Amino acid sequence: MSSQVVPRCHIESLPVELLSYIFTLATHDCDSEEGRAFSPESVTLPTVLASVNSRWRKLAISVPTLWSTLSIDLKALVRSHPNHVFTFHQQPFDQLSSFITRSKHSSLDILIDARDPKSRELIGCMSPSSTETSQLYADCLPHLFAFLFLQMDRWRSLEVISDTLKPLCAALRLLSSHNPTRSGSAASRLEFIKLKRSNDFYHAHAEQFLPPMELDSVPFAVLTGASDQDTIAPCHSLPKLRHVDIFGVPLNWAGFLRTLGVGHCIQSLELSYHDRTLRPTFDQFSAIINACPLLRRLVIRESGPVLSQPYHRRGVVSLPMLEELHLGYVGYVETDSLIALLSRLDAPNLVALSIEDVNPVVPRTISETGTNVENLLSYCATGFSEHPAAVSRTSMLFPKLQRLSLNRVHASVTAFSIFMSAFSELRDLSLLRTPNALAALLLDADATIPRHSITSILVSPVTQPEFLKLKQLKDVGLVLTGDVEELSPSISYPTISASHYYDWAAW
Repeated sequence: MSSQVVPRCHIESLPVELLSYIFTLATHDCDSEEGRAFSPESVTLPTVLASVNSRWRKLAISVPTLWSTLSIDLKALVRSHPNHVFTFHQQPFDQLSSFITRSKHSSLDILIDARDPKSRELIGCMSPSSTETSQLYADCLPHLFAFLFLQMDRWRSLEVISDTLKPLCAALRLLSSHNPTRSGSAASRLEFIKLKRSNDFYHAHAEQFLPPMELDSVPFAVLTGASDQDTIAPCHSLPKLRHVDIFGVPLNWAGFLRTLGVGHCIQSLELSYHDRTLRPTFDQFSAIINACPLLRRLVIRESGPVLSQPYHRRGVVSLPMLEELHLGYVGYVETDSLIALLSRLDAPNLVALSIEDVNPVVPRTISETGTNVENLLSYCATGFSEHPAAVSRTSMLFPKLQRLSLNRVHASVTAFSIFMSAFSELRDLSLLRTPNALAALLLDADATIPRHSITSILVSPVTQPEFLKLKQLKDVGLVLTGDVEELSPSISYPTISASHYYDWAAW
């Protein structure tokens, strides 16, 4: 009886160097939508790879970078007991400890997910148990951070996400409060920090859910290794910090400036969804931006200073390296503040601009927002405004603009025509739920719209007449979403999913 030889799997013939590289690529899959260097779904892959066979297990354990991503879901980690007592589930905590041990001296990427699992299923509203769950998560964070602080000198990124403020404020206190046991130890490898409140319902009704705030401490002072005496000293810097994203978490803005002003290395700054009573003043905001001369990306979404606060006519802050700017407002209320904000920024090399109405609850109409939004569009195009808080400019704000995204922006055809005609270098145009913008683009051939420079247009929704006019534009790539196919089934056109559209528009 002849024995059959089982052919060896091709992947088993790969050299260990190549196989370990494949393991690394699979484990550190990038999450572009959230801006992370990893995907939370891929961080458990090292355990899976190590379970295939003895060779793979030995190889996986010998590569420290495979274990350097810590995705901590508090739902799986924390066990609730009566009388507000909690313990950690042993298995996930042991797995966390194992990852830290196997990562050896590699830099660590940390994601702490403190969202209520019930709220994740009820997007845009509140779960009755949210208060109890958020308090539980907030209570457990000191114990979790005490464990993580032992590796603080290896942190490369830290992200804390929650749909309520209590866990986020608890995390911020822990990162800002002095503790003698940690003095002298700094997060010298830290490149990315993000605190994010994720629930849209909170974004629209934040004033109803603000807990008592303690805004005296210097944000993130613990990460600098500062002692209680020097708080933030020049020698206590975060030399590699490049990206700071703050979603809906109130800060001591003067203290935040002291943290940013140490290294002057910030390249990406996002301030989003802050209650109007807890935002920085114009002077504080100008000082924060002035402390980031290397800034390449700036996002101000329902945040930044408001005109109800005191302001002074100060000089313009120069941001020669700024390439991307995202502005988000709520109806007509904040557009004047954005004009005043823009008048204090000099970004001559900006290539990507995104403007959106970020209110997820209330639909907007041109009659509600038109005049104020048109003033914002006009200022972007001309640099001139009659508003007393704005500084008129003698030159174009963004002469090198190439990518423009408008989301739920309501204005007249004339306003859009003047706005888009100002950008002679425009290449990529994205219009999402923005009435009249496409009509302005499709004016007669003798209009001033620089259609000849546009190479791609992304539109949603689009009507059949608009689609037929778009087809007449030569050398323009079209990506359309809407009801065109229903209106004319014989027409063939490229389409993309809503999620892909959003990724493109958000850059």
